[in-house]
Amino acid sequence: DKPQILALIDVLTLTVELDIRAHYLYGRYKKLERGIPQTRWPCRACKGRGCEKCDKTGLQYKKSVQDLIGNPLLSQFEAKEHAFHGMGREDIDVRCMGQGRPFVIEMKEPKIRTVDLQAAQKSINDAAEGSVIITSLRDSNRSEVVRVKDTPAEKSYTIRFRVVPLSEAEHAVLTAPVDLTHVDVQDRGGKGRKNQKRRNRRGDRKNDHKKPLPAVIEVVEGPSEEELKALKKAELVEKAEALGLAKSGTKSDLIERIMGAGPPPAVTFDLPTREFIEETVNKLAGVKLAQRTPERVAHRRADLIRRRTVFETSEPMIEVMDDGVMEVEFTLRCESGTYVKETIHGDGGRTQPSLSSLIKAKCDVLWLDVGDIHAD
Repeated sequence: DKPQILALIDVLTLTVELDIRAHYLYGRYKKLERGIPQTRWPCRACKGRGCEKCDKTGLQYKKSVQDLIGNPLLSQFEAKEHAFHGMGREDIDVRCMGQGRPFVIEMKEPKIRTVDLQAAQKSINDAAEGSVIITSLRDSNRSEVVRVKDTPAEKSYTIRFRVVPLSEAEHAVLTAPVDLTHVDVQDRGGKGRKNQKRRNRRGDRKNDHKKPLPAVIEVVEGPSEEELKALKKAELVEKAEALGLAKSGTKSDLIERIMGAGPPPAVTFDLPTREFIEETVNKLAGVKLAQRTPERVAHRRADLIRRRTVFETSEPMIEVMDDGVMEVEFTLRCESGTYVKETIHGDGGRTQPSLSSLIKAKCDVLWLDVGDIHAD
């Protein structure tokens, strides 16, 4: 076993420096409340220094899974600090259900290494007051941090979304051609990765010109005032009739009326039937997606195109709400690293195919839950 404490003796100065090794704990957490990040999120205004906006806490969000688990352990281990290592992470607005997400928490410079883990687990759950529940807490080691972070676990999700009309121009964006000649091939979980020479990948600066860009939605605009003034009155009357406007009055009256009507409405597809939505959701199983890094995470992730597979889908539950809009809810099991919300709404063509592009309707995601993580 590796030593828990190293004593570094300087024979010249006759001083001793203690290197206290961290203690590691493994467990699984369920996040039952939305709006909680997995790890600490420094305040955007003060960068963690503490300001009036964050009530001097230095945190963008007062609660995090890391602190809800780690803070009660600090006093029990008499540790200086803690670090959190999860098997992936869910978005801040996503709950994590099922068996929970595996994690390892690192207690830094602990003075105590042996504690009653059942009592520690209970104290964490009591302090979290239902926001987070942990199970299977046990002693761990540093090598398990690598295992947990590198395990490409399949995950099941439940998602609910609203189905609203989609214009032909918007559909063209969702189905615009994507350049797959430089798809990122990730070799996750392999041994000796740190010693491998990093190959050029999509997202490198010199390949920026090869990245596919989302198509631009063509906005149909009405005629300008100058164009209308150049028309004869009979032509203006014809335009007014086509727009369902009154055709009486002077030429100036007609121009003012047509300008006020704005551009013609976008041509939209008919909403899909229940049967077509059910059929399409079922056919999504087995589909291999091309997913370019979403805009929402582009500031912290390499701009790559990743291939991810949807393995299974459940029979969707479809409801017509009081406002007449259809809402759909179903479960899907995906490859590790799949952007699930984008699989549904398409992210402006950055994920293809998407359910939105297949049913030719906008899919506005209401919520997403991690149903289970199929590992450990």
